[in-house]
Amino acid sequence: MTDVTTEFSPIITSILSSTISLLSTNSSVNATIVAASVSSSVPIWAGFIGCLVASIFFGSNLVPVKQFSAGDGVFFQFVFCVAVYLVGLILDLILNNQRWYPLVLIGGVLWTTGNLVTVFCIKTIGMSVGILIWGTTSLIMGWASGRFGLFDVNPQVPRTTTKLILNYASVILAAISAIFFLFIKSTNAPRVVAHVDVTNPEQVSSIEIVKTENVIMETEKILDTDFPFLNRMSPALQKILGYFLAALAGIFYGLMFIPDQYIRDHPEKFKYNEELPPNNGLYYINSQYAGLLMSSAVYFMLYCGLKRNSPGINPAVALPAMISGFMWAVANIGFIVAISALKSAVAYPIVSVLPGIVSSLWSLFWFKEIQGKRNYILLGCGMLVRCLAALFSGLSA
Repeated sequence: MTDVTTEFSPIITSILSSTISLLSTNSSVNATIVAASVSSSVPIWAGFIGCLVASIFFGSNLVPVKQFSAGDGVFFQFVFCVAVYLVGLILDLILNNQRWYPLVLIGGVLWTTGNLVTVFCIKTIGMSVGILIWGTTSLIMGWASGRFGLFDVNPQVPRTTTKLILNYASVILAAISAIFFLFIKSTNAPRVVAHVDVTNPEQVSSIEIVKTENVIMETEKILDTDFPFLNRMSPALQKILGYFLAALAGIFYGLMFIPDQYIRDHPEKFKYNEELPPNNGLYYINSQYAGLLMSSAVYFMLYCGLKRNSPGINPAVALPAMISGFMWAVANIGFIVAISALKSAVAYPIVSVLPGIVSSLWSLFWFKEIQGKRNYILLGCGMLVRCLAALFSGLSA
């Protein structure tokens, strides 16, 4: 028995050693694969899919709330941001992401602040002009920050002169395309204002009147009780304030991805336990969405205080606001995937123009707001220019 044990002992020892060695090798390979999946670059094809997802959902996210009055927008934004944050939590669970990036909170704060400022813009210069201004400034700021390396991010220079020309052309065409949409006349169905006490001036901010001479319904105010200081300003001063705030909102929108881009461009500054931060932008989404929710909550509390605990709230808009928030959150995930793969200089022109086409298709085929030969020609020209802008930007990748 002793001889048998002695004979097989080296064999057993050899097998155990080989097994342990194999397990160790597999563990290190698996760890390498996991690390690579976190830190490797996002493929270009994923960036174009991200652009498609972002365009569809950005262009559709306001459809659920179109028939409801959002009042002054503060309550709507708070509920909207709650839904956005929930999507961020779900994404973190899927990715098993255990890191949080305080710097990226700033991106969320910038978006919330810009979105809140747009309420003033709509009341002073109207939504159609406001969208034209903040959409253009957002495009230029987002593109320029990546192209020229603003705020210490790495400049994203196209590899060839042809790609450089295509990239510049895409930005110019994207800015020009908005002008066609500005002159489209549409009809709009009246919005549903539910559970609002019309005898309470705190809950009635304005009288909404349908106008056919603007692409988006404007609000004609008899007396603005949401922002009383506007009633003491001259129309010219209100316009100047509206133009300034619209441009400011666009700048904030264009800068919202700078914090996470800075981390990806300077990973050595953000090591944690000798682990570099990931290149994939999805791992920064929840931090950005936390910034949205935190800043929105602060703004809502300040708003309630200024309103002396009598905020203008339309309960009927709560569920549509959450659905809209879910859709926006998915769109933003697609956007950051596009930025991770294609970089800001390419992704911004594409995602800035295609959602407008999607929303126009909703207006044309579902809401039946765009009618008449003149409007069809303007819409067709605008869509054509936007498609060319997106194509040129994609070819410059």
